[in-house]
Amino acid sequence: MKFNQQLEQLLKTLSQFTDAEGELLKQNVKHSAEKFDPELIKLLLNDPDSKAHFFDEIDTATIFNYRKFIDYIDDKNFLIDSYTKFSNKVGLTLSNKHIQQINEVVLSFPFKDCVLEGGQSKDDEKRKEIFFNEVLAKDEINRLLNKKVITSAKKYTQNGVSDKVNFNRNENGLIKDNLIIKGNNLLALHTLKSNFAGKVKLIYIDPPYNTGNDSFNYNDNFNHSTWLTFMKNRLEVARDLLSEDGVIFVQCDDNEQAYLKVLMDEIFERECFIEVITVVNNPRGRDYGGVANMHEFITIFGKTSNYRIHHLVDAKKEFPFKDKTSGFEIRELRNRNTKFNNKNRPNLCYPFYLNTKKQDVNGFYEISLNENKGWVKVMPLISQGIQTVWRWGKEKSQNNMNINICGKAMQENGKYQIIEKYRKKTRMARSVWWDKEVNSERGTLHLKKLFENKVFDNPKPEETLNRVIEMATKKGDIVLDYHLGSGTTCAVAHKMGRQYIGIEQMDYIEDIAVKRMQKVIGTTVRKDGELLDSVAFDGGGISKSVEWQGGGEFIYFELDKYNQKYIDKLNAIKQGHGTAKTIEQLYDEITKHAFLNYDVESEKLLASKKDFEKLSLTNQLEFLFSILNKNQLYKNLAEIDDKDLTVDEKTKHLNNDFYHE
Repeated sequence: MKFNQQLEQLLKTLSQFTDAEGELLKQNVKHSAEKFDPELIKLLLNDPDSKAHFFDEIDTATIFNYRKFIDYIDDKNFLIDSYTKFSNKVGLTLSNKHIQQINEVVLSFPFKDCVLEGGQSKDDEKRKEIFFNEVLAKDEINRLLNKKVITSAKKYTQNGVSDKVNFNRNENGLIKDNLIIKGNNLLALHTLKSNFAGKVKLIYIDPPYNTGNDSFNYNDNFNHSTWLTFMKNRLEVARDLLSEDGVIFVQCDDNEQAYLKVLMDEIFERECFIEVITVVNNPRGRDYGGVANMHEFITIFGKTSNYRIHHLVDAKKEFPFKDKTSGFEIRELRNRNTKFNNKNRPNLCYPFYLNTKKQDVNGFYEISLNENKGWVKVMPLISQGIQTVWRWGKEKSQNNMNINICGKAMQENGKYQIIEKYRKKTRMARSVWWDKEVNSERGTLHLKKLFENKVFDNPKPEETLNRVIEMATKKGDIVLDYHLGSGTTCAVAHKMGRQYIGIEQMDYIEDIAVKRMQKVIGTTVRKDGELLDSVAFDGGGISKSVEWQGGGEFIYFELDKYNQKYIDKLNAIKQGHGTAKTIEQLYDEITKHAFLNYDVESEKLLASKKDFEKLSLTNQLEFLFSILNKNQLYKNLAEIDDKDLTVDEKTKHLNNDFYHE
């Protein structure tokens, strides 16, 4: 028997690889190979010819060459005599494979195979970004994504702020502190991997929507593809941080939502898609012509198919009575439709039988839909309407036979009141959120009241994040937001008893997110025992519904800047904060201490300072921007002992503690 036929017969021994007619399902085989399915690997290993063909022996290890296996399955000569092969012979091809053999839908865009650092730190800042190709610039990418030095750590508690920071860990060595991080979010995410890979239960992000009017001010000529590259780089590392039952929620508008869904299909896999929630945050719409935009979207994926979504607590639903022992509640079942009775709608009226001799400690009698000796027959004179519990008597509901009845209800007019099984105050989340709680104005008004001024455009209301966190987590789970903005995610997670990590690279993080969290905690600032300042306690948002009383703590730190600090100074001069003397001083500082591009010699720069001084301010700025190595914006942990980085001993101790090294 030829190897092709031998392999085909071997694969057909697994039922998941064949259809109803016994034909081999090549896509199922490929999918199993890509997933390193143990059953497939065991099957191939036990066949000597398959083992010799698709496995490599390296020292004492046997390695499955899944790419070789998949290429063989896709090859035009495999299954050449089968009907499947015949139907594939004529048709379009892509990369030497028939279209019919390819089941993926792929989003293609310029720079997809690149890494975009995305280092904007101000809303009004436009940057000319470098796209590092994953193949051509592998070394640069590795250096860019290496763990970074962290610095400027502070701990915030109700008693004030301290620069004495030690990280708390659980018995497994996992950091249990709440963290707020300032720095480029792509680099911060990679910095977190050593501590939190596979540990985050929920990621929620509200990234720039790329509307042309938001904070995404990159590369005007390729704005759409740049946004997709920006998102792809970050979503890939975000997936690594999620736990196996973790979920990610990404909020955006319809400007990029369709592309985002396809991109996330690729990264998280289509079968891990959960739902797209429509959030009606502007129910009044707009006054000008066309179709009024009233909503945004939250796209939800699980890391795997083992994701966990909880029911939402329904605060509006109040039950009149519940008995914790029996698990039943009393319902007042009044007749809501008097035209229904046992004469004209007998199918709605069922007798049941009451055991008056058996009553539990809660006053409940046992009942049955079957007649038993000595039991009392109970028949309602008039049906309870369309919602009547008598419908439980139907055959399809026989599993509900063991219902109970409350003895106290028998005292009124000699009638019995039915008792339904107790239901918790929860409900499944709906795919459309349309109520006052998710209205965008709530977030704006809350933040404006908190800071006594408008400090942030379009902050999300705490109620929206409350639903998201309630759906995806339980107390103690880790929540991550790497587009922290005004800090809503951290504020809600803190009030709900979740551990959280917030990342923001914009300069306003300390003025908005950190100060907001101080208000959530209720921080007081003291010096030598004297009260210097008391932060107004945040009683808004969800504080009342969760009975928030303040307390808790968080640690704030920054990624340690290298060339980024020089870029910040150049941007300050560009915005008018500096003089000719300032830029001359900066020229000396950059020449002597910055990490310059490899083709730039600092000695020649120092000798050419007079030529530099003759340039216009615009050209001076452009020149200094151009010589700075954009791959060295932050200090790499691996180089923490390099004298040129000037990292002090306190910062080194902080990093040893954080990285547990």
